[in-house]
Amino acid sequence: MKTFNIKCVTLDDFCDTHELDIFEVDDILLESDYSYGTNDDTLVGYETLCDMCDTRPLSTYSGIDLMVALGS
Repeated sequence: MKTFNIKCVTLDDFCDTHELDIFEVDDILLESDYSYGTNDDTLVGYETLCDMCDTRPLSTYSGIDLMVALGS
């Protein structure tokens, strides 16, 4: 079996970094095609979530395959 690592940040960290209200981001996610619950197994690409939230990705994360964990 092949294993792999994925670089992730939490949804809280994403919101803090971009100075976004977590409740507004949660509403955006609930209206999207993404489905998540109380676990950490639902991941969304960092740049995808930036696009969904109408915020510009930080150059610090350019070229990094970064994901945002939507679970708790």
